[in-house]
Amino acid sequence: MNYKLSLVLGVASTLAFAQQGGIGTVKVEPNPARAGQEVNITIAAEGEAPGFCGMVVHFDDGSESRNVKIDGKEGKFPVSISKTYAKSGSYIIKAEGKRITTHFPCVGTATAKLVVEPGPAAAAAAPACPQGYRMVGRMGKAGDFSCKGGKGAMAPAKPLGCAMGLEYFANDKARQIGCRKMKAPKK
Repeated sequence: MNYKLSLVLGVASTLAFAQQGGIGTVKVEPNPARAGQEVNITIAAEGEAPGFCGMVVHFDDGSESRNVKIDGKEGKFPVSISKTYAKSGSYIIKAEGKRITTHFPCVGTATAKLVVEPGPAAAAAAPACPQGYRMVGRMGKAGDFSCKGGKGAMAPAKPLGCAMGLEYFANDKARQIGCRKMKAPKK
């Protein structure tokens, strides 16, 4: 092959690679999410999806970034990743090109902001009955529960801490305490 033809083919293949698309967008659902809830991260291509490249996805929560190979076998656009964020806060999820073994970096960079709200901590936590009491039945969907005291059980000095939307109750005769749904005010 002569030098001119080789140069023309090299430039043509470089232009074809440059015109090929790259990383376009990062989408996160649901957004906002709750702490402990799984979110789906979708990375889409811009233009014609590249068929052979590498990228890295940063999650911004201190966890290890994820390397992704695009080659039509192991991965292709759009790329879907599931992730769970343990703590509330704002996170920037970033996808950018990175050379991974024989895969040259994908072209482009894209980011998305994820807001993680506090999870239903009070309702999800198992209720703690004070010493001498045991839980009766199961905790309700709203986090309501009751504890029954054994013989000689002493009512706690301070009321139990109840989740939002619940109120503390105590029935000394029945030796029962707990948290229940608030009653609507009488008219």
